[in-house]
Amino acid sequence: MQTAKLCLAAACLLGVASARLSAQGFDGVMQFVSSEHGDKPDTITQMTKGSKMRFEGMGRGGGAMIMDGNSRLILMPEQKQYMIIPIAPDNTPVKQKKQGTAVKTGKTETVAGIRCEVWHYTGVKNDGTPQDGDACLAKGAGLMIGRLAVGRMAMYFTEGGQAFSQALASGMGIMKVTSNGKTDLVAIKAQATSVPDAMFSPPSDYTKMDRAHMGGPPHTP
Repeated sequence: MQTAKLCLAAACLLGVASARLSAQGFDGVMQFVSSEHGDKPDTITQMTKGSKMRFEGMGRGGGAMIMDGNSRLILMPEQKQYMIIPIAPDNTPVKQKKQGTAVKTGKTETVAGIRCEVWHYTGVKNDGTPQDGDACLAKGAGLMIGRLAVGRMAMYFTEGGQAFSQALASGMGIMKVTSNGKTDLVAIKAQATSVPDAMFSPPSDYTKMDRAHMGGPPHTP
């Protein structure tokens, strides 16, 4: 599955803490490792506070993306600038490059202290290679692909079929992904904590960038 689109640069190391889930989901910081980019694993850091989420290290410049359900705030530390992109529905039909099927196995696993349910996936990669693996989903915790999959980006996360897509859209997150016997993505730490509000706003020394001066929107996963 296309977890490569979500690979972020390492931003911080977290102390081990027991994870806890509230009725609204996991609030705190989670860290994931993705091995899809070759020999050097990438690290994803996700911060959550209520409806707000921060994904650190967007791209290779050490940036971040902040989402609150209404907009995406892109931080660009190299320029000390930020950009706000409203989230609008995109009903344009998306042509699938590949299609697979993901079904619940009835099995569960504990990853980074959080129980998740295992879905088995079969399909075909973009290069035609058969793909067979598992995705472990947790309610309210894990990498929140459903929130990232806005508009046309949803094409990367619907390869498992309707049931799998609906599970992601319902607030389930990905704790672990294996493909053809290899672990592509896994949560390694979960720290339940109250993330400071400042983590969901641009730093005071950043200036707002006009999208018109960029010649188009920035690259996002």
